[in-house]
Amino acid sequence: MRDCLSSSLTTADPRSDYLLFDSIQIWRKSGLVEQTSLVVFWANNLNSMSELKQQLSELRALSSGIPFAVMSDEERPAALNELIASGARAFLPTTLSLDAILKALYLVQRGGFFIPAQCLLSLPSGGVVNAPADLSELFSPRQLAVIKAMRKGMSNKVIAYELTMCESTVKVHVRNIMKKLKAKNRTEVAFVTQQMFPD
Repeated sequence: MRDCLSSSLTTADPRSDYLLFDSIQIWRKSGLVEQTSLVVFWANNLNSMSELKQQLSELRALSSGIPFAVMSDEERPAALNELIASGARAFLPTTLSLDAILKALYLVQRGGFFIPAQCLLSLPSGGVVNAPADLSELFSPRQLAVIKAMRKGMSNKVIAYELTMCESTVKVHVRNIMKKLKAKNRTEVAFVTQQMFPD
């Protein structure tokens, strides 16, 4: 599966280099960590989360600022929260088209997040955090606008431009939003609020 995907991605996007490694340790020894702009981690078994979380922890420790996505041929909604909490910026089931995978990887490389709609819809009600149904009671209108932009995967710089505010102000809003929702990262904010917005 991994070889097939790498070959397909290389054919569809010849400007990028897609390299395969059997383990995080082999990738580390390759000397290519510094040149890596994105890691796609293949998860064989989403049921064995303890082993997967250990590997993702190793990946985070090694590639401090490099974004990573998790790909699997399983779509287990219960595993999504743990993957996002582990720092994954995207979950890519193999049911996605090659074009969708390329666009998701492009988004993640530029600071965005990606979770397929079918995965979000299959989450049990209640989501990641129990938050109030009426966001206007919890957030100011500007914070609500920032949340909507975050849900679209926009970076702080883009949000600042779109909402005509300073990037430092956006950072403060994002920090306060995450604190109020008890969310660990931006993707959890998207998870938590996806049921609260009709779109």
